[in-house]
Amino acid sequence: MILIHIITNDYDQAAEVADYLANEKLILNAVMLEVSGRKRITGKKYKPIDQILVMGKTKALLFNTIDKMLRELYPENMPVLYSIPIVNMDWEQANELVKETVKV
Repeated sequence: MILIHIITNDYDQAAEVADYLANEKLILNAVMLEVSGRKRITGKKYKPIDQILVMGKTKALLFNTIDKMLRELYPENMPVLYSIPIVNMDWEQANELVKETVKV
């Protein structure tokens, strides 16, 4: 199991991605957070950036499906996509994740 992270600069894109993944049962649910960060522009100069982080629990085997779907939906504006392994999880919650996401 993994926690998928999708980062975008566009709130509407984040909401669309979160809804799509949940509706297609590619993630169990979605959490959206507005995050502030800093991006290096040159040398030691930085600029502030505001982004939206979409997180969702899913099966590791669904990562490539999610990646492909995002690349098809956003060929010109692909959001950042990566995952973090879930090492331990409550058994009841783990069973819910298995039951409520697509079978692979």
